[in-house]
Amino acid sequence: MTTQIGPGPGGPPRPPLPPALSEPPAPRVNYLNVAYGVKSWLLTTDHKRIALLYLASVTLMFFLGGAFAVLIRLELVTPAGDLVQSETYNKLFTMHGIIMVFFFLIPSIPAVLGNFLIPIMIGARDLAFPRLNLASWYIYMFGAAFTIYALVSGGVDTGWTFYAPYSTTYSNTHVIAAGLGIFINGFSS
Repeated sequence: MTTQIGPGPGGPPRPPLPPALSEPPAPRVNYLNVAYGVKSWLLTTDHKRIALLYLASVTLMFFLGGAFAVLIRLELVTPAGDLVQSETYNKLFTMHGIIMVFFFLIPSIPAVLGNFLIPIMIGARDLAFPRLNLASWYIYMFGAAFTIYALVSGGVDTGWTFYAPYSTTYSNTHVIAAGLGIFINGFSS
């Protein structure tokens, strides 16, 4: 003898489900499932996308530092140095050093190649803390913004090493803003 649970083939039909239960809920659009657009890039947790964000930022810094290098070389074309004044040359030299060392050389290999290749090489789907990885890029950009603020508001003429007492006593430029940008950039690594 077999027992049958529920209405049999000839029994009464089942009542229709309410509309809320019959259709799956529409997915909420948030930073985890946005596939395209600027928002998906700025809120991504994918290590490859974060590496590409770093690559774009580091490339921009490379071109900015390279522009300073070109201006330095153009100043040195003639012995008299007719292109810029001595103070402007010191600012160009300092900003070239700051940009190329602290915002190109140091973050380029670990941030770009490390974020992109290491998870692939070890067979992981992603890094252990992807949101912290993205926060690191934001901190890098925040430090770069401080340094570019120092550049736009008058520049720094102390040399990229910031040796005291010249950087503390004799400089009337925005050493604090540039130093703060470099200090903030140190937290991104």
